[in-house]
Amino acid sequence: MTRTILKKKRHEYLLRKIKQNPFLKDEELAQACNVSVSTIRFDRAELGIAEYRERIKSVAEEGLVADTAVGEVLDLNLYHDGISVLKTDDTMTFDGTDIIKGQCIYAFAENLALSVIDAKAALVKVANVKYMHEAHAGERLIAKSDVMRVKDGGYIVRVVIKANMNEVFRGKFSLVMTDVK
Repeated sequence: MTRTILKKKRHEYLLRKIKQNPFLKDEELAQACNVSVSTIRFDRAELGIAEYRERIKSVAEEGLVADTAVGEVLDLNLYHDGISVLKTDDTMTFDGTDIIKGQCIYAFAENLALSVIDAKAALVKVANVKYMHEAHAGERLIAKSDVMRVKDGGYIVRVVIKANMNEVFRGKFSLVMTDVK
């Protein structure tokens, strides 16, 4: 194949993958495409794709779909662990696909993390998240949370989400309770 065809295929792949998951970092994309990080940066510039931080900011400004991604809590042991299930639907997908938006999955995870520490309001100081696999409309997402540590009034909560026994998401949330007025 010529370089032009390879580049075109890589561009199509980048557009598709970043639309599916805006949280992908240049390093992850470079590894998936078997090219250097600088090549990915050049590709993003050519395609008008924002850098990682700007994509995250854009997703945050769109607003998380917190109301639709609460899920049903099946088991909850306050300050220890919890299990929740979310039935996904077309309102949670990217337009024209059946792929669930990352912000819905994140909101589902964050809501369970807040529930397990019984927080009316909390600040997520740090979230270390990784999207492992696509989730599709109609799938039931099962989330399990564990309070890993309590320190200085804050909590570290791990959440793992699976669909059809495949890990879709995992994250660690550093949460601090806030005063509700």
